[in-house]
Amino acid sequence: LSFGSSALAECVRPGARRRERGVMEPSQLKQFETYCATLYTSPDAADRSAAEAALVQLSASPEYIPQCQYVLDYSKYAYAQLVAANALKKLLIQSWNHLSQQHQLEFRNYTLSYLAQRGTSIEPFVSSNLIQIVATLTKLGWTTGDEHKQIVAEVSKFLHATTGHLVLGLQLLQQLVSEINTSANARSLTLQRKVSASFRDTALFQILQIALRTLQQLASSSIPATNDEQP
Repeated sequence: LSFGSSALAECVRPGARRRERGVMEPSQLKQFETYCATLYTSPDAADRSAAEAALVQLSASPEYIPQCQYVLDYSKYAYAQLVAANALKKLLIQSWNHLSQQHQLEFRNYTLSYLAQRGTSIEPFVSSNLIQIVATLTKLGWTTGDEHKQIVAEVSKFLHATTGHLVLGLQLLQQLVSEINTSANARSLTLQRKVSASFRDTALFQILQIALRTLQQLASSSIPATNDEQP
């Protein structure tokens, strides 16, 4: 394999050759997947290092957000999905203050919808990264719009679908509680305290009720204790 910044740039840059912003040619997506495979599976340390140096460009600029979404939407390779999810999270955090409130909510809902549609079929290490994105973006947007505060209602939809979705929903709620109660990704300590207090007063009790109800259903065998839908 041949690695280099110019090679990956050709895969991910938003250039005029593409008909739509963020769209990769099939050969470019395949090359991107090859870099990801090398990064995570190659026995050669030099190749892994070169692949990492090339792939890090995906998180170098908010211009690459559409490319991250394209990889998530069209690649079936788990390691490519993982790299794209990690880059998407980093780029959204970095550019959060420069996004409109509408775009902030759209990115959160994109990730939430992705989990609803594909979360039960992708690898757990991919879904866990996407769950982190939902929790982080909800926290960042908590004080900017009431839509973000409806997250418990949105996640509750997972709880009434398949068993796999139930598991995802519980993971989303757990990650949300964890994210809200840590200073990581907080804009300031004052804002962190404000968000934490608001979340406690408006959402935490609902989450507790959901957890207790789910435990009762498991105890009564109303829902299976295992997820047979997960491959």
